Amino acid sequence: MAIRRVHPGWCAPESGCAASALHLSRLRPAAPRGDEVIQVRAGLWQMDVGRLSPSGVLLELSAGDDPERWPIDLVQARVLVHVLRDLLRVADDAARRAA
Repeated sequence: MAIRRVHPGWCAPESGCAASALHLSRLRPAAPRGDEVIQVRAGLWQMDVGRLSPSGVLLELSAGDDPERWPIDLVQARVLVHVLRDLLRVADDAARRAA
């Protein structure tokens, strides 16, 4: 019996998911100024494999023409939000003390 999947509404048409079974969203830049040395973009991914559909956040980092892509699962992505919040709080506290 074939597994019927629902195509994610966020999947970008240019992702080529019909051939690869890997759904990718458009990547969103994390560049407040636009002139950062390291460019960071993030998006969503989902892979149709077996009965599972692993999914998560795709992080793309580049310092030139060859970006590196790192897919992390949803659990890691949720934990990363908390880790980043904590690190930013520590950095903000240190900056206030130094000022």
